[in-house]
Amino acid sequence: MVKIILIQARPATFLDSPENLDRALELLERCRGFEADLICFPEYFPFSGDEALGRAAGELKAYLVAGLVEENQGRRYNTATLFDRGGNLVGRQRKCTLGNLERKGFGVTPGAGYQVFDTDFGRLGMAVCIDFWGQPEAARQLTDQGADLVINPSIFPILRGHWPRGALVRAFDNYLPVAGVNTSSFTAEIAGRHYPMHGGGSFAIQPPGPEDGGELSRLVRNWDDLNEWMILQAGEEEEILTLHLDVAGPRLWRSVIWERFGIQR
Repeated sequence: MVKIILIQARPATFLDSPENLDRALELLERCRGFEADLICFPEYFPFSGDEALGRAAGELKAYLVAGLVEENQGRRYNTATLFDRGGNLVGRQRKCTLGNLERKGFGVTPGAGYQVFDTDFGRLGMAVCIDFWGQPEAARQLTDQGADLVINPSIFPILRGHWPRGALVRAFDNYLPVAGVNTSSFTAEIAGRHYPMHGGGSFAIQPPGPEDGGELSRLVRNWDDLNEWMILQAGEEEEILTLHLDVAGPRLWRSVIWERFGIQR
């Protein structure tokens, strides 16, 4: 089991405000003693602060996913950035599918492709927002690279209600545990305009890992809408959510599920 903390943070009005890093560090301080394997912030939170976040990850001895804007060779990228238990930068997953608001408001550039990152609990994918739930390619690429778990940091001016439904489809297609983390509800000011952000609803999806083929057959016969896979779904306010996900069971049964349902990979 992987112990995960999702931090459903409430950002300041300006997403690039230094206040967001201060708030992120305060929230991480509240995670002391939890002995988490992985701690995750939402998309665009805290926006910046590589060095401070790396130190915090090292102090907590946990992997940390943060929503940061990467500056590279004159371009900006919306990234999920991963630090390891020692506070080292492991890598960044750039968001590939960008809406008008973030392109014009933050001047970010699309990334290209998806990659998994090795951790001591398995292989981690970090598809950002609509890259994961809005289309099949990110989940497919990550699973084909051996992902054991996908984190989906997100933020929502629209379509938050569709988010868990889309993510559940990806979890079924790839028989993959997924954790999605959103901000809490707040109003963002971007390029001089105010945008209500539909907060909350952070979730965790757990495909079953049965003990044997007989148990698997019994489970499959009773599957209908797969709502029981959704083992956590948060409210709208800022909160720290703790959960455990089994990555070994789905990994063991993934190819069996694909064969049973005729899913071609």
